[in-house]
Amino acid sequence: MFTPNRLRFHYENLLRQDLLLKLNYANIMEVPRLCKIIVVPKAPSNLIRNVKLAMEIICSQKFTQTQSRNSTGRSFRFNKFVLNRKSKKNTEYVTYLARSTLRGHTMYNFLEKLVTIISFYDYPVKIQRNSIQLSMAMSLLRLFPEIQNHFEIFEHIRGFDITIVTSANTQDETFILWSGFLQKEV
Repeated sequence: MFTPNRLRFHYENLLRQDLLLKLNYANIMEVPRLCKIIVVPKAPSNLIRNVKLAMEIICSQKFTQTQSRNSTGRSFRFNKFVLNRKSKKNTEYVTYLARSTLRGHTMYNFLEKLVTIISFYDYPVKIQRNSIQLSMAMSLLRLFPEIQNHFEIFEHIRGFDITIVTSANTQDETFILWSGFLQKEV
C-alpha cells in the first residue's frame, strides 16, 4: 500500500489552498508548486565513484555524470578555479561532476529529511526568483539518518549544494511557498 509523504500531503491539502487565497489566484493550477530538486555533491574528483554511491543512499536515486562542452566540442570537467594549470593538480573540490535531479515521490522524501535537518539550525537559504538554494556543510550532512550506518562511504564528501526549483513567478511567491513547507512540523 502506498503511503503519501507528509510534506506532499501538507502541500496538497493545506498549503495549496492557503496559497490560492493569499495570492488571489482564480485557478488552483496557478498556485506555485515544487518542480524538482537538484543535488550536487562537493568532493575530490578522484573519489567521485564513492561520492555517487553515498549520494544515491541519501537521495534514493541514481546520480548522473555531468559534462560540459567548450567551443571546440571537447569535453572538460574542471574550471579555472579547480585545476591549477601550472602544477596540473586538483587544488579544490569539484562540485559539478555528479548530480541528481529529484522529482515526484523521491523529491518529497528528500525534502522531508532536508526540512527536518535545517529547521533545527535555522539554516540560511538564498531565494532567487523561482529557486531556493542552499549549500550544506558536512556537519549537517551527518544528520541524515542513512549516514549513521555508512559513514565510511560519506567521509569524502565535503557537503553538497541543493537547488529547489519551483513554478513560482516571483521571488515573493517562492518565499511564501518555502515558508509554508518550513512551518509544517515534520
